[in-house]
Amino acid sequence: MPPIKPPASLFGRRLRTARLSLGLRQADLGRMLGMEEQNTGAPRISRYETGQHDPDPETAAELAQALGLPLAYFYATPDMLAEAILLIAKLPEDRQQEAIAALRAIAEKKG
Repeated sequence: MPPIKPPASLFGRRLRTARLSLGLRQADLGRMLGMEEQNTGAPRISRYETGQHDPDPETAAELAQALGLPLAYFYATPDMLAEAILLIAKLPEDRQQEAIAALRAIAEKKG
């Protein structure tokens, strides 16, 4: 019986979703990070996606940058917070400040 893969980590699940949404193969993403050989990049990305290994902070930041996403998205819980991070990140800086001010006002009302 083949070994059972552990469930993907939060980081791994979001990494896979982001990669697939851009139509990238694991080897493609590996090459974007400088892992030129397919036999190096794809297995390494696979290990991150399945949760077998966690990337070090520098590699996590490089992955986020390569995918055009804020690093915080990969770690934020719950999913609603991760979605808010993505939405705010898509806005121009002046609109980000407006969004934060609106959220702050809502939070201060407490209900």
